[in-house]
Amino acid sequence: TLLFMLLVSMGTVALALERWLNLMRARGAVSRADDRVVEAVRKGTFDEARRLADTLPSPLREVFCAGLDRALGRVKGEPGTAMAREAKRAGARFRSGLWILGSVGALMPFAGLLGTVVGVMGSFRAIGDSGSGGFAVVSAGISEALIATAAGLFVAIEAVLFFNLLGQRAAGITRDLNLLVDELGELIRANKADA
Repeated sequence: TLLFMLLVSMGTVALALERWLNLMRARGAVSRADDRVVEAVRKGTFDEARRLADTLPSPLREVFCAGLDRALGRVKGEPGTAMAREAKRAGARFRSGLWILGSVGALMPFAGLLGTVVGVMGSFRAIGDSGSGGFAVVSAGISEALIATAAGLFVAIEAVLFFNLLGQRAAGITRDLNLLVDELGELIRANKADA
């Protein structure tokens, strides 16, 4: 049980680190999109904005290219709707894998409890095998049982902390992306009205 919990703990940390790096990359990309792509649209240079959108990492590239392709007439449709749809997909990608952390946080206390039950059963088996009870007979099994419980709780706490931290970070990036999409859609409509 302890080996299983150690492996789950290492997997949890690895997943959290991978998600954190992806979210930091996305945070930087949202900032670059605001500085470059939206600024180009403010100036009315849609072709330049489209070229700059191509330099963004996925999924932000898909969000802004969807709107700009429609604004430039390359694809039929309404730019704001297309960007909003792609922003929802991007938000889902930002949250991908977080369900695993939530599941680990919910299930690992039960894995610790399983270790506890196995340890206590071993203690009772030791009592039966020796024909007598006492602290010396049961202490090793109880000690292992308590270690399993503590390990399960530790892994669960670790996973829940990562789940909450990364979930809040993903929600913040999604919010900022949606605000940028709203602004870009408004600028595209204003530029089309002026034309």
